[in-house]
Amino acid sequence: MQSTSPTLTNSIVICTRNRRIDILTFLRSLQNQTMRPAELIIVDSSDQPLSNDQEFAQLCATHQQTGTQVIVEHTRPGTSYQRNVGASKSSADILHFFDDDVELEPDYLAQMTATFMQHPHYVGGMGAVQNLPKPASKLYRCLRTLFLLQQDRASGNFTWSGMPTHTYGTTTFKNVQVLGGCCMAYRRPIYMHYLLDEKLEKMSNYAYMEDCDLSWRVSHAHPLFFNPAARLNHYHSPANRDGIATRCALYVHNYSYLFFKNVYPQNKIKIFAYCWSIIGLYVQALLYRQWDEIKGYTRGLQHFYCD
Repeated sequence: MQSTSPTLTNSIVICTRNRRIDILTFLRSLQNQTMRPAELIIVDSSDQPLSNDQEFAQLCATHQQTGTQVIVEHTRPGTSYQRNVGASKSSADILHFFDDDVELEPDYLAQMTATFMQHPHYVGGMGAVQNLPKPASKLYRCLRTLFLLQQDRASGNFTWSGMPTHTYGTTTFKNVQVLGGCCMAYRRPIYMHYLLDEKLEKMSNYAYMEDCDLSWRVSHAHPLFFNPAARLNHYHSPANRDGIATRCALYVHNYSYLFFKNVYPQNKIKIFAYCWSIIGLYVQALLYRQWDEIKGYTRGLQHFYCD
């Protein structure tokens, strides 16, 4: 989908922490967009502020010279906090939130803007990640489906236990309930009304599942879309990334928090689905002998229920 006379403006909000190479790569890829964003807002929590980096400053100046207003803020760490700060600095119609380790195809913003223009009832949407790993084995997918767990190449809706599924790897434009945090976009008034939940940073500066929480709250009142024509690559940078046990602890802690925040108050019988999904995480980890995952899940549940 192409738009020859766009009337919507775009802000790119990207938070980063101690990932200099990744953010520089993203900024270079952004130069190739066929549609220039009105604003580029970088919220940096690096130990050494990026504003002191000469190459970073030069790239920002280049974007400024081509008509994009560049705003750089240095804040305390926190994924949700940083993205909320970035949104508060924006003024464009559409807010695009990207991870700092992605690269966009040249027409990404044009494709997304065309969808928002042609379908004004949509308040948010996402594009497609191209560089996915090979599909998981049938056993793995069956386990994820049986225990109502998160998985890719799926519907993009929430399971009965409140776990998200993602459209990554699918090729059909569709309505979804879940937007992935690496490339989610919202109309600015909607985002500013809901905001990301900063309580998800209780265990860590990284707010696991903050995108799922926002998707849940928004999609229960407004339609969201998946547009496979807007493409990007997501590289999952190893820089400044927690170990497996820590990630699993954060994941199960935040999933539990979101279940009792969003799902349980609406339908208390779904507590059985929640317990089933927790059991499923352990079953899968045992079958694949992922001992660090088991340690992480146990630590996360202890933190949620005991601390």
